Amino acid sequence: MAQLLAFVGPCLPFAALGLPLAVILSEYYASEIGLSLGTVGLIFMSVRLVDIFVDPVVGWAMDKTRTRFGRFKVWMAICLPILFVSTGFIFLAPTGASPAYLWVWLLVIYIGFSIAALSQSSWGSVLSTDYDERTKIFAWWQMANIVGIIAVLLIPVIVQSVLHGTYRQAVQYMGLFIMVLLPIMIGIALWKVPETQSDAPLHNVRISDYFRMLKRPNVIRVLLADLWLGLAPGIMGALFFFYFMQTKGLTREQCSISMFLYFVAGLVGAPLWTWASKKYNKHRTLIVSALIFAAVYALLAFLPAGNFLLAAFLVFLAGIPYAASLLLTRALMADIGDEVLAESGQDHKGALMSILSATTKLGYAFSVLTMSALAALGFDNKAVHNAPEALMWVQIFFVGLPVVFLLLGAWAMKSYDLTPERFAKIQALLADKGLIRHDTPQSTGH
Repeated sequence: MAQLLAFVGPCLPFAALGLPLAVILSEYYASEIGLSLGTVGLIFMSVRLVDIFVDPVVGWAMDKTRTRFGRFKVWMAICLPILFVSTGFIFLAPTGASPAYLWVWLLVIYIGFSIAALSQSSWGSVLSTDYDERTKIFAWWQMANIVGIIAVLLIPVIVQSVLHGTYRQAVQYMGLFIMVLLPIMIGIALWKVPETQSDAPLHNVRISDYFRMLKRPNVIRVLLADLWLGLAPGIMGALFFFYFMQTKGLTREQCSISMFLYFVAGLVGAPLWTWASKKYNKHRTLIVSALIFAAVYALLAFLPAGNFLLAAFLVFLAGIPYAASLLLTRALMADIGDEVLAESGQDHKGALMSILSATTKLGYAFSVLTMSALAALGFDNKAVHNAPEALMWVQIFFVGLPVVFLLLGAWAMKSYDLTPERFAKIQALLADKGLIRHDTPQSTGH
């Protein structure tokens, strides 16, 4: 258990950084730093699109890395200085910072974040070769992410309500919180958590390897599910404050509380979906969670204006299925990595996780584009009252699009066929070929 806690420790600063990147900073740079909403939306989208191409390069480098410390721990150490410096520039930006300032430092922070997320998820994929134990590892990973999100969400509440500071000071304290945690949590993980050396021979990863893996039906299914299921919460995060403040009459403080409850619900959901995946298997659990998410989320369209308690309750309910997609898609892709290893004799887990990370980012990149689309359709984030037509588009984008994407995500997994029974046969084959070690710890709880 100590090793598992040490492994998920870096999730605290990573998630504390990921939430503002997805939800807060785009709105913050438009309202506090002085950039236009359309410009901010285009900057965030363009940087995320560029960043998508970083993941395959990092995955390629990870699959070629062999050190006595392991493949992935080295890359976890590399991300530390990149994230530390860029967090300071992004969160402590001066008033009137230029679009170029935001674009450059946003790109640097996303590169560091890519290395961090990819090295940790790849590292997690080799901590165990057991079907259910792997889900447990990623469930703890997801819960630690949610704890980090909750912690960073509490900072604005404390700064503004208790310390009577400004919104700008609250965002700056978020950055300082992340900068303090980064060296502590990464340092503990590198010190306490071992990484099993790969028994697969070192090989030259070619571009054709990526295309070959992209032809695998199960890879396509997981990637499509990850893309569609990432678009839904991405749009929710990008438009959360606009929807509830402009169309439902809630205050910023009430919106912050609702978002806080959304992630608290994720802590409830993660162990629930872990239990369900053991009972019904992973891909079926993912399908059910997406359908429940769509049904609950659709109810937000019928929320009466000014009803904070009902809004908070529905947002809390939506947070329970939210926790399923990230942990299950990564556990599923780790299983596919073992299937690829059994068939080819080559360990492509870094590349597979990089492809999965790229689709996640693609979903969030296009979700931020909804901000620019709303601006083009007449929505003004600085106006006290917007035209009914503009608010109609906010509601369509915030509720309608995510429901469609969640249904598509469930549909994508319908034909997934790497069952627990097939996975057991794959593990036996890997053992016979000497591609996994018989003394590999089956649990990080030791």
